[in-house]
Amino acid sequence: MDFPAVTGFGHLDLTVTDGARSAAWWEEVLGFQMIAVNERPGFTIRSMNLPGTYFTVQLVTHERGTTGRFDEHAVGLDHFALRVPDRAALEAWAEHFDRLGIEHSGVQEEQGGPLIVFRDPDNIQLELWALDPSLGDRRSEKPTA
Repeated sequence: MDFPAVTGFGHLDLTVTDGARSAAWWEEVLGFQMIAVNERPGFTIRSMNLPGTYFTVQLVTHERGTTGRFDEHAVGLDHFALRVPDRAALEAWAEHFDRLGIEHSGVQEEQGGPLIVFRDPDNIQLELWALDPSLGDRRSEKPTA
């Protein structure tokens, strides 16, 4: 079946309890930069960009948001993975997290390649993942039934 074109990633919106706190965390921990703050009736969006890319995460706070912490067992987002080039990059990230006091899983071996799991201030599960090159690039392969 032919599908209309999709040309890439647009952005990711994450609902957070404290936009300023989350924006500071994304800057300090992951190196994102604030590119815009848009206040709208009932909610505020803080747009964060990874320098040198078009990769944007938007942190959304709602006036009538819930106060509970993120739970990947609820319907919706389970986790979000950022790609890193290799194991050496993961090891450097683990050292960076240790310097900042960010709890993380350490480098773990998983089916698709090594990764580190950690959480943002609202408990949203994030992951840094290095594709295992022995698996090859399977992004364009069609699944078989």
